Amino acid sequence: MNDWLKNLLRNNLYTNHYQKSIKNVYKKSNDEIINLYKIKFKEIINHAYAHSKFYNSYYKKNGVDINEIKSINDIYKLPIITSKIIKNEVNNIYCGNSIFKIKGLTSGTTGTPLTTYRSIKSINIENAFLRNYRENIGFQKKDRIVSIRGYLNKNSLYHFNKESNKLFISSPNINNKTINLFYHLIKEFQPNAIEAFPSYLFKLFVELRNKDLKINIPKAFTSSEMLYEYQRENIEQYFNTSIYDWYGNVERTICLAQNNEKKYKPLPLYSINEFNNNEIITTALNNFSFPLIRYAVNDTIIVKSTDFEKNLIEPEIIKIEGRSGNTLQLKDGSIVGCIDHAFKGINHLNKAEIIQSKKDYSIKIKLAVSNNYTKNDEIKLVENLQNMLGIDTGIDLEYTTELEDVETNKKFQLIKYI
Repeated sequence: MNDWLKNLLRNNLYTNHYQKSIKNVYKKSNDEIINLYKIKFKEIINHAYAHSKFYNSYYKKNGVDINEIKSINDIYKLPIITSKIIKNEVNNIYCGNSIFKIKGLTSGTTGTPLTTYRSIKSINIENAFLRNYRENIGFQKKDRIVSIRGYLNKNSLYHFNKESNKLFISSPNINNKTINLFYHLIKEFQPNAIEAFPSYLFKLFVELRNKDLKINIPKAFTSSEMLYEYQRENIEQYFNTSIYDWYGNVERTICLAQNNEKKYKPLPLYSINEFNNNEIITTALNNFSFPLIRYAVNDTIIVKSTDFEKNLIEPEIIKIEGRSGNTLQLKDGSIVGCIDHAFKGINHLNKAEIIQSKKDYSIKIKLAVSNNYTKNDEIKLVENLQNMLGIDTGIDLEYTTELEDVETNKKFQLIKYI
């Protein structure tokens, strides 16, 4: 897909329309917003029950009388769904037009990404939310931005997208040999902001600091991994920047974004979030083609209040626990995060675990596969890994058909070090 088309998908008349609607919500009172939540909740429930084979069957099986779901406060009467249920029922959950069926794969830590579906409308709405959020904290869509989010693999150093005014830096190539090049590129570009996974942004900081190279970047947008306080302090001081962190998931069932006071707040009418002790129960409000209602997210978000309606708009978030990112270190000093992306599109894979040696940086990957796993799957996996890690990284594949052979725990970590 070329740069012009990618930019069009993010910025078009529909995105503009949805952004205007989002802006109008911010002008409303809390009572008015709560009422809109109630309306959207009823819309998504009725739509899912009427058009999704899964929900119609699942609710009847669990004794749910849809006529008794009269208000948003009845949400607790609906059964919870999990990633395992979605995996088994993905095509029955989908209820959109098959022509516009867009597949999405989650960045799960098990190495077996979960398939979800999105519509063009839901993608436009998501882009409208993101654009409006950034505008609210002073970043306009045509401002210059550096992106370090795994867009480029080991074979490419950088790429400039003229349409979006975005400079892409190859995250797996940030090391002491390339840092001078990246420094001069960024310095000349004079970005208004940088977007990156926290581990990559911290790696950029470390390499620049090691050579006493300073860059001023007014704003930094982080997402997809845990942002640790020591990372924030060092990055903000060295780049003379302000970090705005975005917590969400690829399923698009929750979004908590930091405002100018650095407090995590939900984007209004993005989702319904129920904060429990050990998980978050989420209901997406903008993807009618693939409704996810009361979907359990295993991360823990600690909030001060237990008031359901208050937490819809103004939850007092004390702590977010989850999204801890694992990275692999290469021989040249570079790091590679979000390595689970290498497993996307690999068929017949049940689970995976990566073990890296701290001595020689070699990698062994345990793969729990089904009987239908083929040589083509292996070739594709190795190709994906080499694109991310380079051909110089030793990779040893070890197969098993038993899931128990791949170590796991409550919060599974894809990577372990020996």
